[in-house]
Amino acid sequence: MSSNGNAKRFDAAKEAEIRTALLAERANLAKQIRALGKTSLVSSRTAGEELADVGTDDFMRDMELSVMTEEGKRLALIDMALESLDSGSYGICVDCGVEISAGRLRAKPYARLCIDCKTAREKNDGFPPDNDREIPEEELVE
Repeated sequence: MSSNGNAKRFDAAKEAEIRTALLAERANLAKQIRALGKTSLVSSRTAGEELADVGTDDFMRDMELSVMTEEGKRLALIDMALESLDSGSYGICVDCGVEISAGRLRAKPYARLCIDCKTAREKNDGFPPDNDREIPEEELVE
């Protein structure tokens, strides 16, 4: 089933199922980001604390902030997937224009690349093989 850009690719029930899955994933990620934000942005240091304890605390905070960043990127991908669902282009690879497999979309409902293009980008430092984009897809984590 190919998309012409305007026609809906899914019937109403399938579209509702996809939207529900995307919104549930979005809510889960938002909840995780809020929880991490509460812990990683608060310092629990006290005067005279051991340097090793301070180092461990800093390391844990950096790790939590890194996770928050990656989850924030996933939120952006989910928002893009919802927009593409509305426009009728959901499930179409942004690089080659072919349909992304149903299995890949079940595993990652926010996937923007078919497995072949994803593999090609991984071999090309995150850029499409023709290198016509400035921002690698990997910056939007998938």
